Amino acid sequence: MLLGNCHRHRQAGSAMLLLLVGLAGLVMAVSVGLLRGEDQARTNRADVDHSAYLRDAAARLARWYEVNSATTGAQAGQIDMAQALAGAGVTQRYNLQSASSVRLSDGLVSWHVMALWLPEPIRVQGTAFDAATGVLTPGTLISTGQPADLVSAIVNGHASQLVAFTESSRRVRRVAARLENLFAARRSMDPFGPAGRDWFRALDCAAVQTGELPCYDVYTDMATTSAPAQAGIEATLTVNAWGLPINLSNLQDSSVVPPYSMAVNTTTPWGGGGWRGGPGALNGSLRLCRHDPAPAGRLRHPPHRQQCPLGAPGWATVGRAGARMGG
Repeated sequence: MLLGNCHRHRQAGSAMLLLLVGLAGLVMAVSVGLLRGEDQARTNRADVDHSAYLRDAAARLARWYEVNSATTGAQAGQIDMAQALAGAGVTQRYNLQSASSVRLSDGLVSWHVMALWLPEPIRVQGTAFDAATGVLTPGTLISTGQPADLVSAIVNGHASQLVAFTESSRRVRRVAARLENLFAARRSMDPFGPAGRDWFRALDCAAVQTGELPCYDVYTDMATTSAPAQAGIEATLTVNAWGLPINLSNLQDSSVVPPYSMAVNTTTPWGGGGWRGGPGALNGSLRLCRHDPAPAGRLRHPPHRQQCPLGAPGWATVGRAGARMGG
């Protein structure tokens, strides 16, 4: 009987031991599961933090680029990213990496591409940025060789430069239109004067009369001339969208014999030659024209306006405004 009791005690002890081992294993499994869950939660939070940080950094950098596009547009090489990030107010975190392309061009505008990314050297290999093309290669996962999902952002300056180009073109066209209107207004004030009078330029450069435009033999910053006051050109139209001057001349790239013409010019930050497209050029060149086939002393109202070929009989042209803006 004593032996039977001992045997039962041993069985009970073994069962209790197994129960304790099982409970310990369960607790360990739950603990490991909780730790893994916490690790995953931390990873998810880190991913969110990283993405939010990079979105903010990219937005700041894009604003900086737009504000400084005149300076960056004049730079043929890469942008100094340390200077750009500091100027944009981006604080370095998470081992942020950055790179800039050289100045790129599509024949119309020029721009830079800037890349931001957060490296993962333990998990990802082969991340690279091509400065010649502005293309960021994310790299591959070390474990599988599959393309990596890199936390990155691209700031492409093409759109902002295209907006500036479009706005600058609009301003030049408005200046040309105001000068054309000035020509027509001066003619209407002297309907019986000589039909061949060039109202874009003073008859005597040494003795400019009231109501005449002085002689601007070379391209001159329009803001320093009398044209804005005479033609009603507001100050915002004296510079292009990059803050560079819009210039005019009534001799250079102009005609002082019928048909008369006056040239309006501005340049891009990358020095693409400005708006000086030749006759018939397929680069957006525009000449605003006034046709007056009537005899001396009679003026057609309103002036007939259209795009016209330079040198066409009976046309007075003003403002070679157009597009050669890419180099």
